[in-house]
Amino acid sequence: MSTTSADVLRRQSVLPHGAGALAAAAEPLLLELAGAGATLVSLTLDYGAPAAAGQAVTAEVWVDRGARTLVFAHGQVLDADGATLARLSAVLRRGV
Repeated sequence: MSTTSADVLRRQSVLPHGAGALAAAAEPLLLELAGAGATLVSLTLDYGAPAAAGQAVTAEVWVDRGARTLVFAHGQVLDADGATLARLSAVLRRGV
C-alpha cells in the first residue's frame, strides 16, 4: 500500500532475502516519486538497526529538489517499531 502525505511517499512491505533488501524496499518508491520513465543514477544507503528477511518495514522517500533532468531525493526505511533501518539519498534522471 502506498500513501502520499506532504510530498512524502510511504509504502509498507516485507523485506526479501539478500544484501540489497533495504534498497529494494525503497527503489520502487524513488522511481515513482521521480515520475514515469525515471531511472536511478545513484543510491547511497547508511545502515542503522539490523534488519532480517521477512521483517515488516515502511519505506518513506521525498524530493529535496528537482531540476530539469535530475531529481535529488532522500528517504528512510523503518521497522514496525519506527527504528531506522537505513537512511538513503538518491539521484534520479527524469524520463524523456
